[in-house]
Amino acid sequence: MAGRDAERVDRAAGDVGPAESYDPARNAWTVVGNLPQPRNHLMGFVGAGRACVAGGRSPTTNRVDCFDPASRSWSRIVGLPTATSGGGGIAFPDGDNIVVGGEDASETRIVSQFVYSTPQAWARAPGMLLPRHGFELALFEGRAWACGGGSAPGLHPVATCTSLGDPATSQG
Repeated sequence: MAGRDAERVDRAAGDVGPAESYDPARNAWTVVGNLPQPRNHLMGFVGAGRACVAGGRSPTTNRVDCFDPASRSWSRIVGLPTATSGGGGIAFPDGDNIVVGGEDASETRIVSQFVYSTPQAWARAPGMLLPRHGFELALFEGRAWACGGGSAPGLHPVATCTSLGDPATSQG
């Protein structure tokens, strides 16, 4: 395996730094910038027209970085209250963001963290009833849905779906 395919395999074995963009009109990928702190197992959401990544591991962090496609640059915003990896993140249509679940830095404990963004910080909300990691959030009919994931570090799958309203509005 040579060139781009070998590079992709090498990155798959560890932390990912390059941010890639797919152009369907050209059917081509382009590297648009490097993540300031390469990591894996992170959570993503859209915030203020930017693609944001929160947490992640190697080492586990509370860091939040956002990519501005217009300037092709990264900026760091206020970090999560707790370092975590493998949870879910999503933006609601009104611009509110939530991050939920994940694993702690030692990858020995599941984090029940549930936080949402305020203008300059993250606010805590009650933790998940069934804390887990290894899922992503999907928006459906105005609510974020987290289905599946693992209830313990490693492979401990669950068949639970959790529905989350926007805690910053009356839909919570």
